Amino acid sequence: MQDQPAPKKVEIPLFPRGKRIAVTTSWDDGLVFDRRIVEAFNAWGLKGTFNLNSRSLTRTGKPAPMEGKGHLDACEVADLYAGHEVAIHMATHPQPLLLTPIQLAAEVLEDRQALEDLVGYPVRGMAYPFGRYNRAFIDLLRAMGIVYSRTTETTPNCFPVDEPLAWPATMHMFANSPAPLPQRWETYYGNPRQNGLFFVWGHSYEFDRADCWDRLETLLAPLAGKPDVWYCTNIELWDYHAARQRLVVGANRRTAFNPSALAVTVNVDGQLVDVPPGQVVALAPPASA
Repeated sequence: MQDQPAPKKVEIPLFPRGKRIAVTTSWDDGLVFDRRIVEAFNAWGLKGTFNLNSRSLTRTGKPAPMEGKGHLDACEVADLYAGHEVAIHMATHPQPLLLTPIQLAAEVLEDRQALEDLVGYPVRGMAYPFGRYNRAFIDLLRAMGIVYSRTTETTPNCFPVDEPLAWPATMHMFANSPAPLPQRWETYYGNPRQNGLFFVWGHSYEFDRADCWDRLETLLAPLAGKPDVWYCTNIELWDYHAARQRLVVGANRRTAFNPSALAVTVNVDGQLVDVPPGQVVALAPPASA
């Protein structure tokens, strides 16, 4: 019997189900204004990563008053950010490069432990306070099990990057160069050949400080509702990236083995195939003897 041919091309797309673009956002400091961001995102289907300073959270046992314009209370963190990601911003929001390695480690570990106690899952992501970091700090974070850390730097090609612990975003939400966010997004999404990450960062209090909450919808709602976009948190993005890197495609292109805990999508001659966690999937019939 004639052998059935193996697939001509097996590729592993950047994002699940072959989504063309991923969108993620990152928000610092954990003030009460995060509530308005989360409410809008839940309505629009966007996702956020919220970087908190655990010692700045109040601990009264009841939600912090909105009129106080201060930090959230610890009791509301788990429910508020459900479906999003809570990440480290160091316990006291220090100037990182003014601390010793022991102080840095203590700040990160304290924040991680406190936040994990609140949300009930391992907290593995981070954003640098003031955007300050150096190689020694990166090495320390890697040794402590931190997967990524967002900087305040920006670049059009922000994923994947060689160093996840020095991770730039696409843009700050209020940046105007080379264009404001809606125009940047329109250009990015409107290019059918574009395949990558659009990553916006900011602080929820900036909308209040500038008295421009109307801009929340103007800036961010246009990103939502696109069928070829994957809406993810920062850690979901890096976890999927790790899973796709571990996927094993047979040398004969007939099978794929997924040793990770996430399903990974492969493109087999133009057809999308999901490889479930821990399974081997046939990409073509086995060759006959």
